[in-house]
Amino acid sequence: MTDSSYFLSRCREELVSLLAAQGVNVNPGEVRDVEGDIDADLAVPLFRAAKERSESPQALAERLAGSLRLEGTRFASATALKGYLNLSFDKARFAQEVIADFSRGPDRYGRSDAGAGHTILIDYSSPNIAKPFSVGHLRSTILGQALHNILSFLGYRVIGDNHLGDWGTQFGKLLCAFTRWGSEDELERNPTTHLLSLYVRFHEEAKTSADLELEARDWFRRLETGDEKARSLWQRFVKFSTAEFGRIYDLLGVRFDSIRGESAYENRLSGVISRALERGVARREKPAAAMVTGGDEVGSDETVVIIPLDDVGIETPLILQKSDGTSLYATREIATAEYRIERWRPEKMLYVVGKEQELYFRQFSAALAKLGIPVPCVHVTFGLVRLPEGRMSTREGRVVFLEDVISEAIRRAEAVVQGRDLSPEEKARISRIVGIGAIRYADLSQSRIKEVVFDWNRMLALDGDSAPYLQYAYTRTRSILRKSEVQSPESKIPSPSSFALPEEFALLKSIARFPDAIVAAAETYEPHRIAGRIYRLARDFSAFYDKAPVLKAETPALRDARLYLVEMTGRVLATGLALLGIEVTDRM
Repeated sequence: MTDSSYFLSRCREELVSLLAAQGVNVNPGEVRDVEGDIDADLAVPLFRAAKERSESPQALAERLAGSLRLEGTRFASATALKGYLNLSFDKARFAQEVIADFSRGPDRYGRSDAGAGHTILIDYSSPNIAKPFSVGHLRSTILGQALHNILSFLGYRVIGDNHLGDWGTQFGKLLCAFTRWGSEDELERNPTTHLLSLYVRFHEEAKTSADLELEARDWFRRLETGDEKARSLWQRFVKFSTAEFGRIYDLLGVRFDSIRGESAYENRLSGVISRALERGVARREKPAAAMVTGGDEVGSDETVVIIPLDDVGIETPLILQKSDGTSLYATREIATAEYRIERWRPEKMLYVVGKEQELYFRQFSAALAKLGIPVPCVHVTFGLVRLPEGRMSTREGRVVFLEDVISEAIRRAEAVVQGRDLSPEEKARISRIVGIGAIRYADLSQSRIKEVVFDWNRMLALDGDSAPYLQYAYTRTRSILRKSEVQSPESKIPSPSSFALPEEFALLKSIARFPDAIVAAAETYEPHRIAGRIYRLARDFSAFYDKAPVLKAETPALRDARLYLVEMTGRVLATGLALLGIEVTDRM
């Protein structure tokens, strides 16, 4: 995924051509940005090329540095260092082209049509009904939304599907628990908290009463076969839970293109199983030992329908049906995949699910291939959020509720804006924007594969590498522009010769790297690449603001040129934060 409409991509392509003219073949992906103390802008490692020529990498770099014809190119000079060919930009042309890229569409800077004509489906959030949102649900929810934003920005048709966990053996347990110990008053007053307490109690009681598990399995069988009492209770659980989920999604600013529960695919399940058996992909047998697949437990004494996967290097089979005829999570997932392909025809499906499901998704992808379903399923894995005392567990009641985190984040932000000259309505609005932004950024600024130990102060940080720091940098750009009283600063395109300070070029370079960060985030499904880029942009802006007077610049032309840089910075910060699902405000 590349986009030659932006300066750095054009530079890489030009450099590849220059090296090809010297008989050295590299691809644009090998050309690296240089950040740090090295006096260069791009670098090409020559170790591979040198090995092909049986030549020293440093000798090859020195030869190329002396022979490249740079006249009329985007480069001013080339040097050799430790096997790398380092190149520096022609500063005037660099400034001219980056400004031109931005001026084509300030609000669209970094956007491309690379994904035009392609459809990607993203399965994200997907909470289980009858359980309150915990911080453990946060990662899938906001990571999926960020990927939706990023891929849409690059021109893809993106379908965000919230696949609610409203079916399965856990509902047998819940129906059993509610009929034994449930309270109608508590269900009406505080539904998901009450249902969670019942779920926890069920697992405690089941430790000493084996009959409970059998009773729960019978309740799920009744649910699947349409028993009136089971269906009526289950429907109430779903109604109460989805209403609560909707409120949390609204607070977080999370949206979906489709919200459907596992139960929506109930009428497809028998077809999945019969087709798998008819094609010889599946068979009936007893598993060698008790096992858990996709969160469902199966005993060794059951005759089940399985898809064996040992021929593709996966020892554990995928189970489609239990001995009592009830379905499993995998059955419903296959039915869901078939529906999605029929309706939206995606060329790829992303599943934003924790890394503890890695084996299951290997099984699931292999089973789809055996069933003749050709659409790739990508497991976008992420590390779990755990508590200092260990992994979160709803069964054991060891969770931190997301709504409590949101309330605390907003409360801390309120304390910061309390003394500001703002109306009560503005204080409430800004507190919400800042608080929610802090929660989102604390997660999305980290590599998704890292496990996160929940920490209130880290999650709700209002300074340092945090959303409020970036939101404040944006607010500062708006304040400078208001004080300048210049109308439409983006219309006054500066001359490249206006810039001479290192801080001005550093800020421009940070802006020039923004489109690459978007592409990298899309290719790797890692929004933290955008977070890191806009954080460095905010730091470069702070250094620029300290060294380069804007409103008191030496000449009107220089003032306008620096105002343009301020405008560029603000627009890029707002775009980057929006891709992460974080709002900005003109005043803080």
